[in-house]
Amino acid sequence: MWRFFRTARMGMRSAPFVSRKSLFTTSSAVGAAATVFTGSLIFNDKSVRSLEGVDVDSSIDPFPTAVTQKENKLIGSDHKLVATGVRSVTFISFKVYGVGLYVAAKDEGKIASTVKEYLQKHEGKSVADLLNDKEISQQLVDDIAQKVPYAVRITPVRNTDFGHLRDGLTKSILASPMAKTIKQEVGEGVEQLRQVFLGFKGSVPKNHTLWVISDTKNVSVSYEGKKLTEMGVINEPSIARVLLVLYLSNAKPLSESLRKNFVSYVEGQV
Repeated sequence: MWRFFRTARMGMRSAPFVSRKSLFTTSSAVGAAATVFTGSLIFNDKSVRSLEGVDVDSSIDPFPTAVTQKENKLIGSDHKLVATGVRSVTFISFKVYGVGLYVAAKDEGKIASTVKEYLQKHEGKSVADLLNDKEISQQLVDDIAQKVPYAVRITPVRNTDFGHLRDGLTKSILASPMAKTIKQEVGEGVEQLRQVFLGFKGSVPKNHTLWVISDTKNVSVSYEGKKLTEMGVINEPSIARVLLVLYLSNAKPLSESLRKNFVSYVEGQV
């Protein structure tokens, strides 16, 4: 059963299951809370479930636990939140943005089935072993990216601009291990990504959101401020693969907290 927690910002302690009829409080601290979510545990230092959604960082609004087609016309079907984290510049622990991974609800089972295939191939290894292995995790996440539509929510924790968001994505993609093996495809995809950002200049306030949405082949990018604005589409399939591997594999992940959160989610599914 899902359990909901008020966030630390709201000045309340953690609370067990909240219904419309009742609210029962406990004395446990929010930072230590583990939340049952879609059959798995979603937990890290900053991510707890509240009445508004999942609290990723105190400087931004909670992430909704689901995104429907009505709310975001760019997704092909309703998506559910499976993991959250924060992107930081490691050497100075400088937080850049909160990040959430949503997957198509109707295709969620493909994640577990793909992981089970790898467990059979690698007898004796656990889910954590697979996802913590630098080589195997890249192969596994790459397979998932080609089977499961997903959406990445990127919400800056401080004011930034479109140029920084563009450069951060393109540099990360070009520096990925996969970019060395499929160099031409990734190069074409990155050029398309740059084209998507043409015409979008100026500031991006904290708490606004960049959506990167994959249908397993194409990647659409949109900006959500006061309204949702479609920016463009990348039709090079390698970008959908590389992006998910960058976030979820154990080969220099863009967000270690997101990666670990995803491992916990998968362990609860398999």
